[in-house]
Amino acid sequence: MRGSFQLGPDGPVLHPWLRRPMQPPTIAAYDAATARAMNPNILHFSRAGSAFKALVFAIMTIAVFSLAFVMLDEKNDRARTTQVLPGGLVLPMPAPRPDPFLLLKIPLLLGAGAVSLFYVGRYAKRAFTCAVAIKIEGGQLHFHPSFGAMPDQLPVAHIDTAIFDRADRLPDTAVLAFLGTGSSAAKFGARTRHGLYLHYRSGSTSGEARVIDNDVEGGSEQLRRFAAQVEIWRGAHARVNR
Repeated sequence: MRGSFQLGPDGPVLHPWLRRPMQPPTIAAYDAATARAMNPNILHFSRAGSAFKALVFAIMTIAVFSLAFVMLDEKNDRARTTQVLPGGLVLPMPAPRPDPFLLLKIPLLLGAGAVSLFYVGRYAKRAFTCAVAIKIEGGQLHFHPSFGAMPDQLPVAHIDTAIFDRADRLPDTAVLAFLGTGSSAAKFGARTRHGLYLHYRSGSTSGEARVIDNDVEGGSEQLRRFAAQVEIWRGAHARVNR
């Protein structure tokens, strides 16, 4: 390597900057995601998990909009009274078999596609930013704005239910109950994952949130540590108010 050696009285020697001792590794040398996952008071969104979910919802969006387009095109074809065959032969169209629910199916499909597209944007933003999902600071839980049912800031003492368990054993949120989670594929997937369920009650208002291990960096272990911190804060508040 040019410039690596210098000529000394006893022959060539290494350049001074190559003779400097190596610095011992520090925590700053580790991967930033690993360092963040070590803090039990903070959950960061997982880039890989969020990107995968964005991809799944993108595929669903394409499939739903494509089906709606095919139905709409079929509806337009039924409005035609004649068909032109090769050679210029014009014949009447076959007797149509109208679907009485077609006008209802298309708006429902478009609505489902719009909802799926919303989730594509949500998970894509999470994957891009890797923002803080939830953190505990000064006895307060701070939620990312994407947790619509939870306030941006909430005292840990207002959490009346905190459950860390296998995902299929957790209570369903209102959204999951509406969408339905009864399929065998969904049940099998839930058995392989762990999650944290939080429910709060503050006066006359209440809300709930579910966080699954592939939503956050560090997976189930980080989620377990965070759940333990929530219980520590809840226990401390209960002892103070005795």
